[in-house]
Amino acid sequence: MNQDVILTITLPAMFITLAWIVFSTVRRVMVARKQAELNSKLLEKFSSARDLTEFANSEAGKRFLESALIEQQKANPYGRILNSVQAGILLALAGIACFLIGRVMADPDAVRGFAAFGTFFVTMGVGFLVSAAASYRLSKSFGLFEPLPERRS
Repeated sequence: MNQDVILTITLPAMFITLAWIVFSTVRRVMVARKQAELNSKLLEKFSSARDLTEFANSEAGKRFLESALIEQQKANPYGRILNSVQAGILLALAGIACFLIGRVMADPDAVRGFAAFGTFFVTMGVGFLVSAAASYRLSKSFGLFEPLPERRS
């Protein structure tokens, strides 16, 4: 396989992956700091332990204590299923793009290289879509879906 083909695909993919990791980590750190500041300011408002206990026993207090966890692991699977569907579609389209690019190449090594990458991406995309479908079916059978809030028109 031609080294130029490998570099053409892997180098941009590496930089995109690194940028995504950096930006998502920075976002998580910023969210954690803001949430910690908000929590500490709210806790400073209570003058005694009794006030804090009464607040913690109220409905608003329970919601506050649940939201105090920075990385919440919710039982609601909508977001994870949608992320899998998005990843599956993007990977499958990237694989199809590799196949299409490979068809216009004159070099047989480049054609084989793009076909290999295309096969890999399409397979990964289909895997994500199958995973999303399985997660949806299992979540539905386990009763993990919460009713969606009604939208006001």
